[in-house]
Amino acid sequence: MQQFAIAADICRDLATAANLINIRKFEAIVVDLALGEQGIDVLERIRRSPSNQNSVTFAVVDSDGVADAKFQPNFIIAKPLTEDLIGSVLKAALGLIIRDYRRYFRCPLVVPVLIRLEGMAKVPCTMMNISEGGLAVNTVVHFNPGTAVKVEFTLPGKPTAFALDAEICWCDGKGLAGLHFRPASLEHRQRLQSWLSEKIEEGIPEPMARLFQKMQ
Repeated sequence: MQQFAIAADICRDLATAANLINIRKFEAIVVDLALGEQGIDVLERIRRSPSNQNSVTFAVVDSDGVADAKFQPNFIIAKPLTEDLIGSVLKAALGLIIRDYRRYFRCPLVVPVLIRLEGMAKVPCTMMNISEGGLAVNTVVHFNPGTAVKVEFTLPGKPTAFALDAEICWCDGKGLAGLHFRPASLEHRQRLQSWLSEKIEEGIPEPMARLFQKMQ
């Protein structure tokens, strides 16, 4: 994993693993089923975890089957482990890992944003970050959570402006507010996903980037 610049947290017992699964988000989780029932329990806890139910899972096994697991892992790695075997599995998994990461990835960004409430003038704000699902802004206006708005902005490198329906999720009354995008057209979703994917790839460590390029 170090060759691909992947940092790992190692848990040697169920209690430690269960605690981390509950409090942190992981792009990938590897479970050694030599742990027996503990390993199977970890797989089941992952799929019940709000933060990690979509994480890419790997099971290390002595054979090709994981018959006792209620929730099957995404990938099975059979022992004996070799560098070539692990590399080939990672290549197959990388697309899934990045796709899951993109869903919750928030890109810091400072660009102008216009928020329009029905029947009111546009409110100029400044974007703080953006994700597939929404954005956060600095604003001098207090918005009521649940309010439907139209949000307009332009992303760096994307000449066409976005004009999306959104809903105010929260407003702290101290100049910060969060917005959740309502269902948008396929074109808008693809443009935003493409831009976020570019930003993610820019931050991927070079060894992982080389692996990603080889699989394309």
